[in-house]
Parts: sequence; structure tokens; C-alpha cells
Amino acid sequence: MSERARFLEVDPDDMTIHHAIEPGKVVLLILDGHQGKAKAIEAVHHGHTIIETAKGKTARIRFEESELF
Repeated sequence: MSERARFLEVDPDDMTIHHAIEPGKVVLLILDGHQGKAKAIEAVHHGHTIIETAKGKTARIRFEESELF
């Protein structure tokens, strides 16, 4: 299974990230303040990108893709 999400480096001093806009892409940034982690995920072209949480923390990311007819 390929990994769609990329971990982003979090500056531990002020808990910030730096991420540039990627031309031609819709990128979702997930900032998890409980775990101190950040991820960037490219949204699907047609469908849903669902971020699931459990006990207030990011648990999983689901992708539901479809094709236009």
C-alpha cells in the first residue's frame, strides 16, 4: 500500500510548520496538536478525503474516489 500522506517537519520551539502552495494541486494539511505531528495529503480528484479521529486525536485518513461518467 502506498503512503499518500507526507509527514511535515514541525519546529519544536514554536510548533510551526512551513509548507509552500503546490500549483495545480489541492493539498490538505493536518495539524495534530495532541501528538505534535503534521501531515500533507493531496486531495482526491473526484470523491472524498475523510480525516477520522478517535479520542480527539487523528486516527486515520480515508480516500473515497469516484470517476465522472
